[in-house]
Amino acid sequence: MMKNALLLVLCGFIVLSASKPKDITFLVGSTDRADTAGIHFAALDPVTGKVTFRGFSRTGPVPGYLAFSPDKKGVFVVTGNNRVSSYKVANGSLTPVSSQSSNGQNPCHVSVTPSGKMAFLANYSDGSFSAYQVDRSLNLSPAVYTEQYKGSGANSQRQEKPHAHCAVVSRDGRSVFVSDLGTDKIMNYTIDAKAGQVAPNSAQPYFSVKAGAGPRHMVVHPNNKWLYILNELDATLTAASISKDGVLAGLDTYTTLPADYRTPGNTSAAIRLHPNGKFVYVSNRGYNAIHGFKIGPDGRLTKVAEVREGVAIPRDFNLDPSGRFLVVGNQEKHNLTVYSVDPVTGALAYKATSERVASPSCIEFF
Repeated sequence: MMKNALLLVLCGFIVLSASKPKDITFLVGSTDRADTAGIHFAALDPVTGKVTFRGFSRTGPVPGYLAFSPDKKGVFVVTGNNRVSSYKVANGSLTPVSSQSSNGQNPCHVSVTPSGKMAFLANYSDGSFSAYQVDRSLNLSPAVYTEQYKGSGANSQRQEKPHAHCAVVSRDGRSVFVSDLGTDKIMNYTIDAKAGQVAPNSAQPYFSVKAGAGPRHMVVHPNNKWLYILNELDATLTAASISKDGVLAGLDTYTTLPADYRTPGNTSAAIRLHPNGKFVYVSNRGYNAIHGFKIGPDGRLTKVAEVREGVAIPRDFNLDPSGRFLVVGNQEKHNLTVYSVDPVTGALAYKATSERVASPSCIEFF
């Protein structure tokens, strides 16, 4: 009898263990300016929505943005000491591989080509762009291309000079687009994958958004036909088409805020695509919300969601690979907020709030 009872308990434990879904893991970057700042390893319980912090690796001050290598075994991090560094990722920690100068001031964004052979930086404070080659061991070359932007924009306080804010790569790896908040331009480059080089796109060196809009972050749709641009200063979202030769053309621009919202001081921050390619989400700081838009068959947008619970200065957020959860980094409250996502309607529902994590500024899922 005792043996049978123990066997039943053991079998029940095995069944429960097998049926429990695995935690969803991700990394959290930070704008913490301390020399002891770094990257947090976190796990999301897909049943409860609870976030647990399971590891930490020091990187130096302000590891504000990061990007995985295509195989998720490496990660590239920009830091406030004007460096870009590569690390191997394993067992809840980072192992340094290489580091190079950002060739500019205050690097705020990094991206990697689908092949993993090149990395790109946007340097905010001086408004410049840098490109690097990456070898199989994640070693970064010295910059193979740099460009210092020139000009200004309509907003004298925020657009007094160039401010490069984001560099995103097309899905086919043939183009890289760089947003310059200071001049209202999306700089356009072609990538020579074999040579590991970039050059301004001769068919269209840049694409302009509305004066004073202040383009911040961008995403390329999985079909590689559309680019979505979140404009920080006027809180709008611009949809643009991408031709086969990388030329951008505007489709439409949408406000992200309610029509009756008049409180000053709002700035838009992050933009992310749902993994199924049917929705695009953006965040607003000041109004403090995440907004969802449905993507139509022509690339145009219709607003379908807005949530504010637990959101406080959402500098970044991201959706997990399954598309069932959205995690928000709240800089004001130094925590994360978890929402469940309806992959059919795009609707969001509050799930949980995490314990403290210092100044979350970038969330990337494994």
